[in-house]
Amino acid sequence: MFLSTVEGRYWVELIDQATADWESFRMNHAVAKYFAKHITDRRAIPRGDFADVRFFSLRDRNAEPVSTAMIQPKRIDVGVAYANRSPFPNFMEDYSILARHLRVAFDTRCYPYGR
Repeated sequence: MFLSTVEGRYWVELIDQATADWESFRMNHAVAKYFAKHITDRRAIPRGDFADVRFFSLRDRNAEPVSTAMIQPKRIDVGVAYANRSPFPNFMEDYSILARHLRVAFDTRCYPYGR
């Protein structure tokens, strides 16, 4: 899925482990680890806590990742920029657009290291 946002940036859904691995490598963070947990929990019986999460990468106009979001069914749960930095306020509008599109809640507390 591509969703146009601000200044040529757009959201891409991460749908496989290879893409999540690439995202982790380029962004210097651990999304690949959480994506692997998502795959495991999705296959488990009963399903685990990460079974229904979705992962999105915010890309700039040159297709370089600038932020990564993990979405729970009702909210944006985690949002980080390069090397686990805060994506806010730089990408606030992008996150708001994603939240409206997915019909989930969003606030800047999704940045896990500012909690």
